[in-house]
Amino acid sequence: MMSRSGFSFWFLALAILPFMGLAQPHNPTPPMSWRLQEINQDIPLLQLDTGISELIQAWEARMEHAPMLQGFSVEASHEFARNAKRLPLPDGSATWRMEVASEGAHKLGLVLSSFEPEEGDTLYIYVPDRSHLLTYTQKDARNHGLLSATPLPSHRLIIEYKSSNPTPPQLVIDELIYLLSEDVLEKTGLKNSGSCNVNINCPEGAMWQKQKRGVVRILLRSGSTWFNCSGSLVNNTLEDGTPYLLTADHCGASASAADLLVWQFYFNNEFETCVSSGVLPNNMMLTGSTLVAKGPLQGGTDFKLLLLQDEIPLDWNPYFNGWSRFPMAGENGAGIHHPSGDAKKISTYTQAPTTATFTGGMSGSFWRLTWAQTESGHGVTEGGSSGSPLFDSDGLIIGTLTGGSASCTNTHLPDFYGKFDRHWQANGQLAERQLQPWLDPNNQSPLRLYGYDPNAITNFVIAWVEPASSGTVSGAGYFAENEPVQLSAIPNEGFKFVNWTDTLGNPLSEELTYTFVMPDEEITLRANFAEIQPHVNEQDTLRSVMLIPNPAQEQEQVQLRLVNFQGTAQVVLFNSLGQRMRSWNIQTDLTSEAFPLHLAGLPNGIYFLHIVQENNFMLRKLIIGR
Repeated sequence: MMSRSGFSFWFLALAILPFMGLAQPHNPTPPMSWRLQEINQDIPLLQLDTGISELIQAWEARMEHAPMLQGFSVEASHEFARNAKRLPLPDGSATWRMEVASEGAHKLGLVLSSFEPEEGDTLYIYVPDRSHLLTYTQKDARNHGLLSATPLPSHRLIIEYKSSNPTPPQLVIDELIYLLSEDVLEKTGLKNSGSCNVNINCPEGAMWQKQKRGVVRILLRSGSTWFNCSGSLVNNTLEDGTPYLLTADHCGASASAADLLVWQFYFNNEFETCVSSGVLPNNMMLTGSTLVAKGPLQGGTDFKLLLLQDEIPLDWNPYFNGWSRFPMAGENGAGIHHPSGDAKKISTYTQAPTTATFTGGMSGSFWRLTWAQTESGHGVTEGGSSGSPLFDSDGLIIGTLTGGSASCTNTHLPDFYGKFDRHWQANGQLAERQLQPWLDPNNQSPLRLYGYDPNAITNFVIAWVEPASSGTVSGAGYFAENEPVQLSAIPNEGFKFVNWTDTLGNPLSEELTYTFVMPDEEITLRANFAEIQPHVNEQDTLRSVMLIPNPAQEQEQVQLRLVNFQGTAQVVLFNSLGQRMRSWNIQTDLTSEAFPLHLAGLPNGIYFLHIVQENNFMLRKLIIGR
């Protein structure tokens, strides 16, 4: 993620080296050698000098251009069989073992070539205390022979290759992936994400559990340096599960085709609860992609569309997020991302993004927004969030993160997202500069496309507004059976909400927010509104409504001032999602009076005050937080 000068300037201009690492089983089977007495014998050690100090110094000299550092590559170029020691196994096979080390590494990974296992061969990579183990077999091999292992938390790794073939494997250790500790990253101005960020499984993420399944963490390299970004699977109009992944072009702007073959994509990299504790799952990882299309940041909209080399395993529960090409954004939504390469987080906005231009980008092609305080924190974005999706209130992608200045110490500063509708065709006439040819291959030209769940039979929720133009509804789309659905209705000026009904007119709810469990069939609902007809008797009419102060601080008490009002009225406060937050009943015999509205405990954001007196209705916007 990037930000303007004067604040931390996040910018990733990223490429990556050739390597390949594929999906890992949840509980890999340990090697047979672990059960043998001979395991205690000496294992040949390959100690590699990193020159990390020099690399960090060189990095710090150019930090203003690319500060989202994760680590470095250490060149090896060693033949595995020349360094490994052979150990016969009781089943007649043999295993070759060696150890590699690079002092000071927080995590260590491997880049291998000539990985051409026969059926029955297994490559094991593990840390000396056996607390972390990776396995690779013939199913993980590709015709280019490249393979990469997920970095493990150690500065030492044991490589073991088991085979029934008496000929030593031709495996080559190309290089080590040397990831830095948080202490070292702190010295370079970097660290794990700030404490204000909100885990995706906090209450704020409850209605985004479907969308989160498409968001991934990307680990990528430029030259000899490693970085983090974020991205999302995206649906196409064929709805066939083609593994397209959308991110920002500045995440690897100069990456070659060989580089892209080895980008690492981590799925479901999140804590199980709202608390940041436990071990993050890193075993659901795919590597390898090809470039489909891109719009550069300089003069463009900063998008990159990749095609993953492999299908996503269905037991990872992937979701291909939908998208919207509407040129207008609603007043609320969320961003889901991996700030600083950390666990998956959610940030919430409650004010409509505005059109803006990001430095160097195409004029008017970015969304500008600020984030809201919520129940569990004040989610922002950081380096590593770049390329992550921005969702509208219907859970559809409307932008990809380019950069900004928001942080835990500057939560009020803005972030900028390249607009999805500008990614569509605005970057040029060639197909490789557009999203349209790939996400709409049959030229249906939809303005919106809902997401695709390959594991579920989904049906559509249709929500009609009656009468037309009397209000707006959010939350419709595709849902799987037994999935929670939340619809919200907001009346337009001059109308009031009546109720939700089914197609036969049977009433379902009188609340603005209606939540239900999806049945196993398509469902159509109506949000019914009524036009407000004011009374002729001025004594019963709400003539003037004022909220003082507005905006207000959370701890302040807002005064609701009514002029030319007598009688009884109901006052209801809704948040931007249409959820009922507070209500008051007021009554007076005076023509003018002020009523206190207590706001304690409400998070910052935009609210709507509904004041109803019989057939009279007034709608006022209230902002909490400056």
